Amino acid sequence: MSFVSHRILIVDDERSASDYLRVLLEERDFEVRTTANGIEALIALENQSYDLVISDIRMPQMDGLELLEHLKDRWPEVPAIMLTANESVEDVVGAIQLGAINYLVKPASPASLSSAVDKALVSRPFRGEVSGAVPELIGASKAILEVRHKVVMAARSDVHILVTGDTGTGKELVSRAIHSHSSLSTGPFIAHNCALAPTELFESEFFGHRKGSFTGADRDHEGLLRQADGGVLFLDELETMTMPHQAKLLRVIDDGEVRPVGAEKSQVVSVRFVAATNRDPRPMMADGSLRDDLYYRLRGIEINLPTLRERREDIPLLAVHFLGDDALEFSTEAMEALTRAPWPGNVRQLRNIVQGAKAASGGARITLTHLSLETMDLDGEGAGAPLETAAAAVPLSRGLSLREVERRAIVQALEDCSGNRTRAAKLLDIDRSTLRRKIQEYGLEG
Repeated sequence: MSFVSHRILIVDDERSASDYLRVLLEERDFEVRTTANGIEALIALENQSYDLVISDIRMPQMDGLELLEHLKDRWPEVPAIMLTANESVEDVVGAIQLGAINYLVKPASPASLSSAVDKALVSRPFRGEVSGAVPELIGASKAILEVRHKVVMAARSDVHILVTGDTGTGKELVSRAIHSHSSLSTGPFIAHNCALAPTELFESEFFGHRKGSFTGADRDHEGLLRQADGGVLFLDELETMTMPHQAKLLRVIDDGEVRPVGAEKSQVVSVRFVAATNRDPRPMMADGSLRDDLYYRLRGIEINLPTLRERREDIPLLAVHFLGDDALEFSTEAMEALTRAPWPGNVRQLRNIVQGAKAASGGARITLTHLSLETMDLDGEGAGAPLETAAAAVPLSRGLSLREVERRAIVQALEDCSGNRTRAAKLLDIDRSTLRRKIQEYGLEG
């Protein structure tokens, strides 16, 4: 692949290293300029447009990570490939999180450099589309916008991804979005739940097997890794994988080779791993249930998904989205109930409730009676939801509307906090601006 008119900026304080890259790139007819540090690079970017920046990380005056911050703020459409001398996990993760599309270990081979440059230039039209590039992720909250930005970053890069978050927050949806917006979108997306496969069949499931290699192997089986070759293997519930199996997976990530059970030779595969877990990885590493080295291999970019309680302003958008194309609407009381419910099952539970209400309404307006909110554990996982804690202390009578319950909960919280709105908002688990708006709405000023 040749891009005759593309300009590439090289940033490296080692003259021999920058000259090596310049020669390789000029052989492919790229227009190349070399600079010795981040400050010189910024001056070059001010005076000339570039299609790609290739920068060392460790440099005097301004290092590569500082340069990346400037690129992200002022030239977000320009992709960046970072160079590292020692493959420091800290440096690499920092570079990817700041928007680098890839990294290469010095000295980069001609083949690896060529491949990385081609991928960066091909993906360039996708850059800069931060807010609207991932239509699969519904919402306008700050929390979901941050997730969307990380999905875009992940799609631009080739590193492995770790997605964390509570059950029902959309880990597989995010993983599929990364795949569909990446350069691997034409390759396979293979999803596997680690908790469902029998542990004794791990090697056959992942590596495949040859016919006759064990009792019951009446035909060849390709295995997940070969099925995902050239694409993405999504590993859900990573926390259920045993330590010996983690070690075998780590070896595949490092070597890129698999040997089916009963086969004499290994086969090379190119797989991008996206792993997901609903547990915090750090305590798992501390108690020995997750290998540190596997965590750091998978955590090229880590995306933590917010609970639905942390993005309540998205609930109306999600609820309407789950109605599909049907011309239905929610009553005011129904929508208020949805936005206040604790949602221990997160977005998945909201979707099920809305779709059940849609069926129950028979095509009419969805009211409070159509919502199966009574099935939620209001005193369990949802106890920290907005208004629920305070509302639990409010004496209720039959016939009270949900609005009156909310108003009384706010009054109670303000009384408990001696009128301190910041503390009351924290008690209600809502932000201060929402509390202020509710106070005005219910005439509680003064």
